[in-house]
Amino acid sequence: MAATAREDGASGQERGQRGCEHYDRGCLLKAPCCDKLYTCRLCHDNNEDHQLDRFKVKEVQCINCEKIQHAQQTCEECSTLFGEYYCDICHLFDKDKKQYHCENCGI
Repeated sequence: MAATAREDGASGQERGQRGCEHYDRGCLLKAPCCDKLYTCRLCHDNNEDHQLDRFKVKEVQCINCEKIQHAQQTCEECSTLFGEYYCDICHLFDKDKKQYHCENCGI
């Protein structure tokens, strides 16, 4: 599988949105369990016979320039914002769900 291919076969622009039906985000998660790219853990889990542990995600791919890089809030190549909120612990990228993570509450 090519590093830039999405498992669902469509780019966010082709589908008329950024991200997936679950999350609005500017990157794909590289699943450490199978090395496949998915917009979120829910999309991964719906298409695979195993679950993605988002705490183990180390790399993401920018949806604009397709650069694979360490998980972070902004693309190091083209400055695309992956999410208005980003948690470096659980790799939650959020724009519209108003979720947050803190070490005291768990999420």
